[in-house]
Amino acid sequence: MTKTSLEDVLLASSTEVLETMFFADAMTPEAPQPEHTDAVACVLLCTGAQEGTFSVAIDRAALVSLSEAFYGDDGPPSAIKELELLCELTNMLAGSTLSAYAPEKYCPLSSPRLCDLAQHLKTAESTQPGAQSTTIYLDIDGGLLSVSTCLKVAA
Repeated sequence: MTKTSLEDVLLASSTEVLETMFFADAMTPEAPQPEHTDAVACVLLCTGAQEGTFSVAIDRAALVSLSEAFYGDDGPPSAIKELELLCELTNMLAGSTLSAYAPEKYCPLSSPRLCDLAQHLKTAESTQPGAQSTTIYLDIDGGLLSVSTCLKVAA
């Protein structure tokens, strides 16, 4: 059995969630380290078989685009609805990734909470012994989405 890297699982899971739940085309950006423009971010913790952190940052224009696709609204965007959607998106991406990366393992998730971009960027910079960290970047309609995680097998 071939072991799949955390980065590969995170990329595949994120692309699938975006396509399935938001009808969004997600492409890997050409720039090696793209930067966010006017981003909002969210973080959650996981415990159980895998312990760690997931965080998501998304440019506001891209969040508006996902919100319109998810809610089907033609009316004016609602900042509150969009931030709630960011929390739900973070939950979906973490759940999908953990289901594929640690199948048949129990990994409960905390409630997602909004954070700043600096905290999101720190997620994948962990130097914990035994931890695996990665960040993926995806171009979607309206801007950039990045997903970071740092996980380690629970002791």
